[in-house]
This record gives sequence, C-alpha cells and structure tokens, in this order.
Amino acid sequence: MFTSEDCPVKIADISDWRPVSQIPSNGSTERDNDNSSGVYQIAHVSDIKEIGDTLVHQNIGYTGKGKNVYDRTYTVRQPKGSHGVNRYIKQNNLCKESEVFVRYIFCDVSDIKKLEDWIHNNTTKAYGYTFKWREASEGNDGKYSRAQDALEELTSIELLDIISFARELAVSKNAVEFQNKLKSVI
Repeated sequence: MFTSEDCPVKIADISDWRPVSQIPSNGSTERDNDNSSGVYQIAHVSDIKEIGDTLVHQNIGYTGKGKNVYDRTYTVRQPKGSHGVNRYIKQNNLCKESEVFVRYIFCDVSDIKKLEDWIHNNTTKAYGYTFKWREASEGNDGKYSRAQDALEELTSIELLDIISFARELAVSKNAVEFQNKLKSVI
C-alpha cells in the first residue's frame, strides 16, 4: 500500500477528488493559497473509489507536478488547453464535469520532484508504467496522440500533403529497417 504514511517526503495536505471542470481559475482564493506546490493526480470517476487513499495505483490516469498545481492543471480545464490530459479527455470523449477528476497532494516546493519521482517509480515497479493514460504524456508515450491532435487542426489540403509526406517517410523507414534486418541475416 502506498499512502501518505509511506511517502519519503512530508505531505502537507491531500485534497478531495473534484471534477476537472472545478479546477480553480485565476483570482480564486483557493488558487492564491500559499501552499499550492506539489503533485496532482487525475483519474476517471469510476476508478476513484478503488484508488482510495493510495498515491500509487494502477488506475490513476495521470500524475504530474507543479510549483503551483492550480496553474499547472488549469489547462486541463480549459476547452483548448495545452495539457496532455486535456488532449486525452478530448480524444476519448470524456466529460470534464462528471467523468474526469483531479486531486492535489501538497508538499514543500523543494520536495515536488522527489514526491513525483517516488510515485512514478513505485507505479512503474508495480504496474509497468508511470500512469495509466500514457497517451497523455508529453514524452514518447504521447507522440501518436499529439500527432492526431495536430492533424485535427489542418485543412483538407494540408492533410493531403501530410498523407503524401507520411507515405514517403514510411517507405524510407521501411527500407532502412529492411536493410538493417538483411545485414543481420547475411
């Protein structure tokens, strides 16, 4: 069990789960709180009861960090926000008011990275991934999802150009892969 008692850093507080549609906006007294540094976790409403108080769980959709977690997560709330979770919500037709929830784990600003690393490392050891919604990642796991999102912004003419480019790129990569496999056989 990975609860706040097991954590290597002092946790100041853990918020209740709330819909991402209720992430505080600028000017909110909650958002201007002195203690807004820490880690945030996002999950589907159907998983929250099973997740319970644990900080490491196979059904936590996303875990991230921020010197101000409200600033960091506000782009999840925005309709065209840039956060990878926002992209995941849109691509999976999830509702920000009733299906996707966030909680905040507050700690000293000097412990943010240590806390996030502890959660990610223990999740990876237990389940083989840092968080369930890997497509929401801004790293390698999210490349395909980001490409899909970018394609939606293109005109039909631009899409036709991309199809041609993708075809040429696929042929080129396939030829290189074939040559490498051939070298290993010969």
